Amino acid sequence: MDNQSAALQQFVEAAKSKGASDDFLSAFLTRRGWPADEVYGALGRYWETLTGIAIPERAGSGESARDAFLYLLSFATLATWSTSLGSLIFSFIDYWFRDPLKSAYLENMRPALTWDMARIAIAYPIYLLVTRVTVREARNFPDRLQSGVRKWLTYIALLGTAGTMICDLVWFLNNLLAGEITERFVLKSATVMVIAGMIFAYYLSSLKSRRINVPQSKLRNLAFAGASALAVLTSFSIGMSIAGTPSQQRLLEADDVRIGNLHTIANAVNAWHRRETFRDPQATLPQNLNLLVQSGNLAFTATQDPETHMAYTYRPRMSNQYELCANFMSTEQPGHMGRMPHSDFWHHGTRETCYVFDATQPVPW
Repeated sequence: MDNQSAALQQFVEAAKSKGASDDFLSAFLTRRGWPADEVYGALGRYWETLTGIAIPERAGSGESARDAFLYLLSFATLATWSTSLGSLIFSFIDYWFRDPLKSAYLENMRPALTWDMARIAIAYPIYLLVTRVTVREARNFPDRLQSGVRKWLTYIALLGTAGTMICDLVWFLNNLLAGEITERFVLKSATVMVIAGMIFAYYLSSLKSRRINVPQSKLRNLAFAGASALAVLTSFSIGMSIAGTPSQQRLLEADDVRIGNLHTIANAVNAWHRRETFRDPQATLPQNLNLLVQSGNLAFTATQDPETHMAYTYRPRMSNQYELCANFMSTEQPGHMGRMPHSDFWHHGTRETCYVFDATQPVPW
């Protein structure tokens, strides 16, 4: 015990001998600047000495590694689902308010959408579960609300959200002064402010709570859980409507493979034609795809449908023209969400579609 603690202990014992109450000493000393835990510690030592019995430790009270684990997990999952929710809404804004300079990104946005939705689907339920546990324990043990672990981690979370809002305001002001205000920019700034602002307000108000079971605390918890759940479910619904269901996306991906195979075959035919006409100006197109495979110009797998394993149709035509056909399974057109960026040349329906190529011209992509 240091000199200050010893002096505090002597004062407490002297005051108690004169009839001062614990409540009076606690209020008096804390107003004089003494930390509450040191005051309670001095009072505890006084009563332990007087009774000759150590104050028993209550099971489940105090700070522990378990507290740190729960709060760290809570804030880690909070950061995961909130940033993913913001990224998901950013993708919606880019999709609805398109920038012509980013058309290639929009055409293959689905991986970003599904990644954000997967992160939310895992992190958000875990966050709700862990938060429910911490709220229940705080209700049963009110001293948990004054836990140093809780306060430190909550203030770190507040620092992160406050920093996010400040950076967003700086970004907004910079673009405003530069004259680059657009619908996309305003909506994205508003998204960041709303998400970060809700989190900041919720955790700042929770720090001020000394009891978890008062009506205001219950209302705050329900409001935050309801608003976040509504935002997550709405974003999921919109994301599925834009990206499509997994079965739809599988059809689109298979059709992209078919288009890629036809593109590879066409390049191989053109390369054959250039080589043969260089040797003999009167040379014709290859009569079948097996010639290209045998010559090493084309892999055998590129000549077959990825699902049915049936060979693609190849038909030489008059002059330098030829035809390639494939059976497609989706009605989506290249350039739509979830498709690799192709030109309008590759439009197709759910049927056999044939494309005409000229061996002297570059293959469209």
